Amino acid sequence: MAKAATKKAKPAKKAVKPGRRVAAAKPTKIVKAASPVKKPATARAPVVSKDELRAQLEKAQSLIAGLRTKAREATRAAKASAAQTAELQAKVAQLERTSAVKEKPKSAAPSAEKPVKPRGRRPEVKAVPDAPIEAAERVPADSETPEA
Repeated sequence: MAKAATKKAKPAKKAVKPGRRVAAAKPTKIVKAASPVKKPATARAPVVSKDELRAQLEKAQSLIAGLRTKAREATRAAKASAAQTAELQAKVAQLERTSAVKEKPKSAAPSAEKPVKPRGRRPEVKAVPDAPIEAAERVPADSETPEA
């Protein structure tokens, strides 16, 4: 192998023109904290004439008046629907009460058909030996024995 390009090239120095002094080494600068970026001045709003401003004002006022009217109508409708709801709930409650009252006699009607039983001790019926015994007069075998 040949020893070609074993020499390293030296960096070239700045050439100083004749008649000038060689600059001394510059001292290092002290780095300050970055200051906030200044925004450019805001662009001015386009100039609007007084007539245009009056027209915009009238338009906005008419819009506000329309919205107030709609709000009033909506409030009236809400109050009317709330009143109607309350009325319907009262009517439903009344119908539930009347249906409950009507159902009670239906359940009481079968009890009215049954004979009323006397409360207390059952009176003993003495049977006549020759008389026929009816179903209502029969005494169960348990009651024939005297209770002590």
